[in-house]
Amino acid sequence: MTTINSQEDFLRALEENPQWKAAVRALILGEELLQLPALFNAFVIQMTAFVDQMTAFVAEQRQINAEQKQFNERMETFVEEQRQVNTEQRQVNAEQRQVNTEQRQVNEVLIRRLGRIEGDIGKLRGPFAKNAAERNAAAIAAELGLEYVRAVPQQELVGMSRRTASDIPINQLRSFWTADLIMEANDGSSTQYIAVEASYTADKRDTDRAQRNARFLTEFTGQTARAVIVSVRNDRYVDSQVESGAVYWFQLEDRSSNPE
Repeated sequence: MTTINSQEDFLRALEENPQWKAAVRALILGEELLQLPALFNAFVIQMTAFVDQMTAFVAEQRQINAEQKQFNERMETFVEEQRQVNTEQRQVNAEQRQVNTEQRQVNEVLIRRLGRIEGDIGKLRGPFAKNAAERNAAAIAAELGLEYVRAVPQQELVGMSRRTASDIPINQLRSFWTADLIMEANDGSSTQYIAVEASYTADKRDTDRAQRNARFLTEFTGQTARAVIVSVRNDRYVDSQVESGAVYWFQLEDRSSNPE
């Protein structure tokens, strides 16, 4: 039996009897303090896992940051290249605008020149058609079943209009006096007149003048008068008048290589 007379005996007895020691520890420290080492170990384990997770997260974040940095660098390079492209494009656009301006100026010059050329050709075409009508006067009369007599001179046209035309506007009379060709013809028993308007491409104006001049001739002379268009080609309006019989068409040969 263990005898305890002093503190040293008590401590030695505790060392010799572990169950006593455990009982004394439990009595002095209490259950919570006894569980503290185990709890601390569990805490250490949890913290170690947390630190590992945070380490992995930080490493992953560093990787993301590195990739983002690389992406940003690529984007900066792209943006810089795009700026360069935009600068070059602006320069190209400016040069294109200059080219367009110069092209418009060239086009305007060409259009003016073509307009003058067309005007000059038009001035030549008119006399060509009129001369062709005069040369073919007999043929025109023949196609109408008439015999050509003569071309009525302007002086005679003025005279016949003055005898009867008191209320006709002067501009219409002037147009009548300057008609391309007024012919006197004969059907074998009576005199008839042919009012001719000549043009390379006949249009409504030509048809209206020929028909009006024919009406004037009938009014001034009391004789039958026919309206005739002498041309290479006609517009749609003239074609419709020819088809209806309101005007006769004497077609000229198309001489595209020869200016009128």
